Amino acid sequence: MNLGISDGCVLGMDLGTSSLKCVVMDATGQIRASTERSYETLNPHHGWAEQNPDDWVEALRAAVAELRSHHPNLIESLAAIGLCSAAHTPVLLDESDRVIRPGILWSDQRSEVEVAELRSEFGTQLEQITLNEAGCTWTLPQLRWIRRHEPDQFSRARSLLSSKDYLLFRLTGQRCMDYGSAAATLMFDARNKAWSPELKAASGLPDSAFPTLTHPMAIVGTVNADAAKNFGLPVGVPVIAGTLDSAAELVGCSLLAPGEGGMVRVGSAGGIMVVTNTPTFNKGIITYPHIIDGLYYKQAGTNSCATSLKWIRDLCGAMRPADAPTSTYDELDRIAAQANPGADGLMFHPYLQGERAPYWNAEMRGSFTGIDVRHGWPQFLRAVMEGVAFSLLDCLSMFRRDGLNITSAVMAGGVSKSKMWSQITTDVLGIPTWTVQDGASALGSCLLAATAIGVFPSIHAAAATYVNDQQTLNPNIANGDIYRRMFPRYQEFARFLNFTASPLNH
Repeated sequence: MNLGISDGCVLGMDLGTSSLKCVVMDATGQIRASTERSYETLNPHHGWAEQNPDDWVEALRAAVAELRSHHPNLIESLAAIGLCSAAHTPVLLDESDRVIRPGILWSDQRSEVEVAELRSEFGTQLEQITLNEAGCTWTLPQLRWIRRHEPDQFSRARSLLSSKDYLLFRLTGQRCMDYGSAAATLMFDARNKAWSPELKAASGLPDSAFPTLTHPMAIVGTVNADAAKNFGLPVGVPVIAGTLDSAAELVGCSLLAPGEGGMVRVGSAGGIMVVTNTPTFNKGIITYPHIIDGLYYKQAGTNSCATSLKWIRDLCGAMRPADAPTSTYDELDRIAAQANPGADGLMFHPYLQGERAPYWNAEMRGSFTGIDVRHGWPQFLRAVMEGVAFSLLDCLSMFRRDGLNITSAVMAGGVSKSKMWSQITTDVLGIPTWTVQDGASALGSCLLAATAIGVFPSIHAAAATYVNDQQTLNPNIANGDIYRRMFPRYQEFARFLNFTASPLNH
């Protein structure tokens, strides 16, 4: 299919950790409409995090209904649909294509025993095949946990999909998975772009449960009659395979080649990312395939970024009048600005859900240290912003350790909505940062879908046409000096928290 530039709109979906975001991009590259629907994360036990896939379906149904009610002409003119999602959330279907159990999220920490077993069974072979090392965030140990603790449920499994691919299945009836989502299972042979027979067997699932692998921009099907009725979408709209939200965000920020800077990504979770052409294993750093063949991107992730700010906002909001509106980023900025850089000695470690890089410890927990009677709401807010930024600096230090020097970075995710938090992060990292207009994952999904149907000759052309730099932030030298003096203390406390969370110390 080769559509002209005037032939319709593209719908981009981002199935995130806390909400589904949908945007509609028209043929001129303008975002014409957007909406968002949240859903509940279930925490039935300590360290568990799950979501009901039916909630994602309902979120999509409600989002499309809103778009259709306000912009029916946009929905009727859809030329393609692109999807992306957070990584590492498996969906198991039975022989009747019914969901067997809630999807386990990337932040879930229950599978420590299974992680230890995988490391013992496979040793460095796991790293050689996948370019990654075992941890609770991956699908393979999650599946082994289900097999051990819920054998009746596991025995019913006939299909394995990722969260994004479950929505794709509901739209098209096709069972497939892009290379990036497959890499997030820890069962993907990264160099050969195929399922690893050894790691598939280690999951306990039958071979027939694994979906067909495909490129993120492949058109895998069209909206079928059932989906058109259920979601209010036109029949026959092409749907691409899509990819991980982080990969889509790299597209939305035009990071399409090595040497174009890194990314500071701060959503519910966050991390540092850099594009490379080298398929290597780096300890503590995740490696995913880029959407461009022959490229990879590396990510050192931290678990609780915007989650940390939302947590303290909601905690303090509980003391406000019941009818008071939720605090906005601007309001949080105004309050935090009342505290000095360094939060007057108050320090926060954002390990609310364990931690990934550089500690990879499911049992680590956060802390405030240095509290005294001077500290109030401004200091606590600023300390949270600074603590998340220090966690990102911990991640950046891993890249520098391995010779992957990042001298500038695009700022993406929720942090870019806060002028103060963006500047704090820039000051702590000590490198210039910049933002792009609408550089979100959902926009990246739009650009991928538009390229897939022939609107652009390449994803490079799509990004060059529609990704525009918005503003640049430079580190404040004086504030940077304060943070450089604080960072060794941050790391010292982090090592202590890591040590005390070790199973050997319980």
